[in-house]
Amino acid sequence: MGQKEVDPKRKRKNLKKLSKKDRGITLTTELVGIKNLKTTGNYRLEFDVFEIDTHKVKELIDKLNKAYVMALVEYD
Repeated sequence: MGQKEVDPKRKRKNLKKLSKKDRGITLTTELVGIKNLKTTGNYRLEFDVFEIDTHKVKELIDKLNKAYVMALVEYD
């Protein structure tokens, strides 16, 4: 089955309904390292953050040691 197209205006309207807490954090970063943690079977990703808005970094630090979904989007 194909995906259903979502009207962009409706999508923006639904995004506005989300509270700031539910929207998440968006940072401009550069991936600088990936380390294989063989004892746990996980990978550690290392990023350089190019943000002037340090409150975003503080919000991110407050979320340490919790599980999240992360999206990487290329930025030219």
